[in-house]
Amino acid sequence: MRVTGVVVAVASLFWAGDAGAQSVYVGGAVAAEVVRTSSTKSGGTTYDNGSGEAFAGAIRVGTFLTPRFGLELEYFRPAEIESDGDGPIYLADSFPPPSYSFGNGRLVTGGLVPELVYPSIMSQTARVRTSTTSALLTVRQPVGGRVELVYLGGVGFSRVVREIEYGFGGIVLPVAPSIQRAYSTRTTQYAAGPVVGVEMRAGMTEHAQVVAGLRMHALGQSVVDGWMIRPNVGLTWKF
Repeated sequence: MRVTGVVVAVASLFWAGDAGAQSVYVGGAVAAEVVRTSSTKSGGTTYDNGSGEAFAGAIRVGTFLTPRFGLELEYFRPAEIESDGDGPIYLADSFPPPSYSFGNGRLVTGGLVPELVYPSIMSQTARVRTSTTSALLTVRQPVGGRVELVYLGGVGFSRVVREIEYGFGGIVLPVAPSIQRAYSTRTTQYAAGPVVGVEMRAGMTEHAQVVAGLRMHALGQSVVDGWMIRPNVGLTWKF
């Protein structure tokens, strides 16, 4: 609903004011996504929320309501970023070790982890994709006859999909039949955060421009807690 409201608001602004002052454009870009998130290291295992790099694509529509100020709407979709947790997760890190005592002439074990499961380890593979719709204010600064710098700032509405697969490996002793050897979880979260960026646009013809730029997104959510840098290069067509 929030994204729909942004689309309606931007579309209405495209046609507001003096039509002669408007310059509507559409564009597309190929991009990369560099994500750095908070992480925790425990023993030989590193836990993070999806740090990595991926290729991506973007589509854009915008307008300049005055010779210098305008609005832009962008949809950005990256490939999945995959991580393996940087090592196995030992069950002993999560549960207390079993205790042993003698009673009635026999050995009795205690603790939360069954004796047959304790020697095993659990591995983790995570895949994260953050698709973003951004509503941006743009300011352009001419630096030549066909070249201009464009500064962007606004808010990005993101859909973060995180899939985690767990599996048991390195097992010396058999695991109880009731324990699954592998399972997965999928989490979808909607987040919002600030976006800033800068682009250089060079005119090829009266309508076509080559665009190269850099945009930075910041998110502070339980699924993605960090920032994303998105360099891109593409084309725009002005009407």
